[in-house]
Amino acid sequence: MQHKHLLKKYFISSLLFIVGGCLGVLLLTSMTQVFRITNVEIFGVNQEERTIITKLLKQKSIFTTQLPQIKKIVMTRLPYIEVKEVHIQLPSTIVLSVIKEKPLAFLRTDHGYFVLSKKGTILKKERLDDKPAPFITFYQTPHQSEYQMGQKIGFSTIMKALGFITLLGGEGYTVETVAIDSVDMIACKTKGFEVAFSQTRPVELQQHEVRQIIRQIKAGALRIERLDLRFDKPVVQLPPK
Repeated sequence: MQHKHLLKKYFISSLLFIVGGCLGVLLLTSMTQVFRITNVEIFGVNQEERTIITKLLKQKSIFTTQLPQIKKIVMTRLPYIEVKEVHIQLPSTIVLSVIKEKPLAFLRTDHGYFVLSKKGTILKKERLDDKPAPFITFYQTPHQSEYQMGQKIGFSTIMKALGFITLLGGEGYTVETVAIDSVDMIACKTKGFEVAFSQTRPVELQQHEVRQIIRQIKAGALRIERLDLRFDKPVVQLPPK
């Protein structure tokens, strides 16, 4: 009798456990089906990018799709957009806070130019004839058809040029053109003067030398036409009298 009583007791407990588990699974499945992403709100992107992101995330579960998964999904398609935060608005809306790489320079190609970010990401491929600034010409002209939007440009020389553009811009000098016409020289022309950077000398040393010269220019102690940093000591060319 006691054996039958224990069997009945454990049978009921097991049955309740199984039923509860099934109900839990059904409830979770139901919630997953109901709470799906149908609307994505994101600011600081254009309509095309908003449409792409919405398609990537639409119909995914609003509960199981968390920040790491969303970051990976978006960056796989749009590498220049980084998702920083995700806010959920039940039942079906998520709001994304993103950082988008901004245009820094324009690289000439065989059919127009690439719009490049500070990190060397190709933000756009244009076929216009105008030359926006700063406009980079490279002795190994890239083929536009070989690159896609969101791809990194991949040339260390061009990456250095982007760094030099940023350096001069931070000192208050807007670069108009960048000529990379040899294996060593990166010539950045501003409205005030031209700087010939070296590809082989340490970047940090050249940055220090530029800042020193610009400090003298801003103090009124020096006017220059060209600064050449390809040698052991900076070579300063003064404007004609």
